[in-house]
Amino acid sequence: MAALVAASALLSGCAALSNGGDGHHKLARQAGAFKATPAARNADDRQRLTEALATIYADSTVHPLRYHARFVDLNGDGKREAVVYVTGPSGCAQGCDLYVLARNGDRYEAVSRIPTARAPLYELDQRHHGWHDLWVTTVGDAGGSHGQRMQYAGGGYVPVDDNGAAAARTPLIPNLDGPGHAIPASGHGQ
Repeated sequence: MAALVAASALLSGCAALSNGGDGHHKLARQAGAFKATPAARNADDRQRLTEALATIYADSTVHPLRYHARFVDLNGDGKREAVVYVTGPSGCAQGCDLYVLARNGDRYEAVSRIPTARAPLYELDQRHHGWHDLWVTTVGDAGGSHGQRMQYAGGGYVPVDDNGAAAARTPLIPNLDGPGHAIPASGHGQ
């Protein structure tokens, strides 16, 4: 009998939702609150980023491709840019592509591409043209790696002659541990 009463109470709640009762309005408010949560925003950012990377690498013959990303406001506009390492099947032994992508409406667009990069990646306190400087490890011609300060120069990030060793820095992508996220081979983000 108790089970019948509980089932009746549950079903009456469903009727309130389907008939537009108070439960419907409460559910709509909860759905709106979910859309505003950081987790929902991160899921949308990640989906848009995956779509952008699938487009960039649509013609790539190297598979599987994966990425490691961090979303951070680099230029102080209140919108989070994506800082992304793209890795191939052999990892980053010879360096990986490092992208800075900015959100433009419902998609991400490349601001900069830094080839032959390795983790770690740091955000520096200094800014140029409103954008935080970056500290990245790059692979040289002889295969050795070295730290490099990157400054925004109006159209993207460029390397500068400054060791930056004493600069205050915040880790963005300290390592490439874990599997990362898949970049679909189709080029359509599916």
